[in-house]
Amino acid sequence: MSVDAWAALATSVIAAWLGLVFTRHYLERRLRPSLWWSLSFWLIAVGTALQWLALVSGTFSPVSYRTYVVVAAAIPATMGAGSMFLLWKRWAWPYLAVILVVLELMVMGTAGSPLNPSALRQVLLASREVTRVLPSGLVIAGFAILGTLGGAALVAGALLSWWRTRKFAHLELALGGIVFSLADTLAAYGIPALFYASEVLGILLIYLAVAPPVRSAARPTRSAAP
Repeated sequence: MSVDAWAALATSVIAAWLGLVFTRHYLERRLRPSLWWSLSFWLIAVGTALQWLALVSGTFSPVSYRTYVVVAAAIPATMGAGSMFLLWKRWAWPYLAVILVVLELMVMGTAGSPLNPSALRQVLLASREVTRVLPSGLVIAGFAILGTLGGAALVAGALLSWWRTRKFAHLELALGGIVFSLADTLAAYGIPALFYASEVLGILLIYLAVAPPVRSAARPTRSAAP
């Protein structure tokens, strides 16, 4: 396998392990932050697994690519939901309602739009330039809205919560979100391995930031829900 394929596989395994940790915690405590963080990590695992399969085989299949597009758009949105249910509970349900509606519309656009089969052989390029491979208005709008809302909830929400509480974990959560979101930017410079390195570092920072607050969420405090 190529270096990129190994990097994708390693990222998928790490994300799946973190997803399993939060899934077990959710099953034990039934806490909503654990549910959404587990889902976001599992989505990262699925997305990078699809990239790994495409890198090994030399191309995305149309079905795997459409699945990848939906998963990639859902990742920042679900991360944002995890952050909202952990730090800003009063706004979490309205946020969730919006992202679910947008995600449903995006699924419709992804399923119904034609794509260029030849572009699927450029696996990493197709992973980054989704809206060029699937030029659908719903896909473009979905990525823009879900990415913006998810990023705002994850990074800006964590920074605002840190400003109010001065808890280092909230600042660490924002940093993890920034590092994770830099993955596409770094890959655009032509070094795909940086894409996966940034994703791994980002999800590890997020895990280290949210694991202690999630474990103590059964004993809510005033600062935990501004």
